[in-house]
Amino acid sequence: MNEYMPFIDDLEKLLKDIEKNINVINKRLAKAPEGSLRISKRGNKYQYYNKTEQYHPGKYIPRKDDALAARLAQKDYDARLLKVLEEQHRVIKQFRNRYDPNAAQQVYEMLSNQRKDLVTPLYTSDEAFIKEWQSVPYRKLGFKEGDQEHYTAKGERVRSKSEVMIADALLRHNIPYRYEFPVYSHGVLIAAPDFNCLNVRLRKDYYWEHLGKLGDQDYANKNVNKIEKYVLADDFDASRLILTMETDTHPLNTKVIEEQIRKYLL
Repeated sequence: MNEYMPFIDDLEKLLKDIEKNINVINKRLAKAPEGSLRISKRGNKYQYYNKTEQYHPGKYIPRKDDALAARLAQKDYDARLLKVLEEQHRVIKQFRNRYDPNAAQQVYEMLSNQRKDLVTPLYTSDEAFIKEWQSVPYRKLGFKEGDQEHYTAKGERVRSKSEVMIADALLRHNIPYRYEFPVYSHGVLIAAPDFNCLNVRLRKDYYWEHLGKLGDQDYANKNVNKIEKYVLADDFDASRLILTMETDTHPLNTKVIEEQIRKYLL
């Protein structure tokens, strides 16, 4: 994958929109009246005619039948638009079928190891990008003596059973993540979100905060302050902030975890 993948997704949406509009037009044309509209100017007025034969001037449409003239005009517009949309659909579909989003990356991947050592690639594979992303060193917050021990399927220690659920769901979907990776704004530490996740397809970072004790007033106030720091930091994109939450009487729903992953990370 590469940075052009969102563009390919946009093309897919565009194709679906064009197909939808083609269906709408074809249904309208199927119900359209026979003939075509001819407009003739007589003095300062216009007269409408319904042409049913190629070389015939057409039958005069009286003013009381303006609705017929409008339907014929709509028919002509729809027919012209249909040709344009069908051509656009053909061209876009042809491009989509011929375009290989991995072709640029494969130029480097096909080099021998000796040549790779001498070259700085402009495009990197997903695997190389993920490896570089995960290799960034950072200091984790650590745990205090007496903290409960919870471990993910990867054997990584986290702070709660809910974080285990989130981490294991990320693992199932092959979403790379960094646990409690620090976020800075203008060089000042904002927070260390529970999970810093990578959307590989878009090559974008997302930050997942799980608010697990919202029934605890002190905890709630502390985390409201944390969220405000994210939102108010002018160099932090708050649209990349993923939130899940729970209380003692309302535990974390696994469906919510899956939906957040689908919405932001796949």
